[in-house]
Amino acid sequence: MMINEKKLLNILHLFNDGFLVSLPLLLPFVQIELGLNLAQVGFLGTVLKSLSILLAIPAGLIASKYGGTKSLIVAMLIYSCGFILTAIAPSYFFIILAFLFAGLGFGIFHPIAFAEVSKHTSKENRGNAMGNFTAIGDVGRVAISSLITVIASLIGWRLTSGIYGGFAFALFAILILIINKSNSHKVTINNKKISFKVLLKHPKFLKISLTGILDSYASSSLFVFIPFLLLDRGIAPAILGLFTAFFFIGNFLGKTMLGKSVDKYGNVKVFVIAEILMAVTILLFTQLDNLVILSIIAIFLGALTKGTTPVIQTMVADVTENENSFEEVFALNSFIVSIASTTAPLALGLIANSYGINYVFIFSAIFAILAAISSLNLTKL
Repeated sequence: MMINEKKLLNILHLFNDGFLVSLPLLLPFVQIELGLNLAQVGFLGTVLKSLSILLAIPAGLIASKYGGTKSLIVAMLIYSCGFILTAIAPSYFFIILAFLFAGLGFGIFHPIAFAEVSKHTSKENRGNAMGNFTAIGDVGRVAISSLITVIASLIGWRLTSGIYGGFAFALFAILILIINKSNSHKVTINNKKISFKVLLKHPKFLKISLTGILDSYASSSLFVFIPFLLLDRGIAPAILGLFTAFFFIGNFLGKTMLGKSVDKYGNVKVFVIAEILMAVTILLFTQLDNLVILSIIAIFLGALTKGTTPVIQTMVADVTENENSFEEVFALNSFIVSIASTTAPLALGLIANSYGINYVFIFSAIFAILAAISSLNLTKL
């Protein structure tokens, strides 16, 4: 290709994650103009989230048939249309359709992308590649989403959504032209692919999926409850944004550093240590009240809760070294773990209502320890 495959995947991830978190930021403006209630707003968020579950397995099948990179570029076309449809939406029903369209593009991205990164990286360098790949998504989340509310407040949410959609569409057209001109991407067909039925009986795959579920309950929704814990401790609402910034800085550092550590020390060892440190850090966060120390811990908490993402993805890749089966492995794992990450906020919210906000963090720490225990036997399978 005229563009390096890994660089192309990073570009696609940068924009996918940036646009994914940008679309919901338009909802306050949409709510005011269309007179929506909060339940209707919440439903739109659910539409985007739930499609990642429903499309995980179909994403693997699509990538197997048409090629992973081309599928990811087409995903950009789909979510660009979602933004454009949002811009011209005359009613709430139309907004739902627009979000469904955008969700189709976003929903197929990560299972395919992780498979493609695994394909184009040797096992010895996979941790570093996964770390950099997941971190670049955070760069997109911050850089692209930070602009959308500012632009929307200046020129209106409809025109802003149209500009975002038009930009994504233009980038899609450029990338398609590059790929078609080089004409070097070929889809390899391998009749020895691992089927979903075989994976559901595969001991290592099942163990890794269980580990991913436990890790999701430990970390995926913790960020949602951090502001409530800080407010309960008497922290001023005005400085909550500072902790958010520290947490996201930690996300980026954790993904890159833990990813690099995988190649040097092995993914299981890095994961076990990270989960134990995560549990300790979570518990410390509930006990201390010094703002400076809490800020430092917020960085570590962000690094550990999100830094395990590339580590787990290298574990998933370890299920097979048949590169033409990566799509099936990542698709099924994504489907299983996405269910956990979607139900975790509800489960932890119920715990908070019943026992208090501190218990959310106590249970998260327990799940982190359980995830570490679950991963211990992976090297023996």
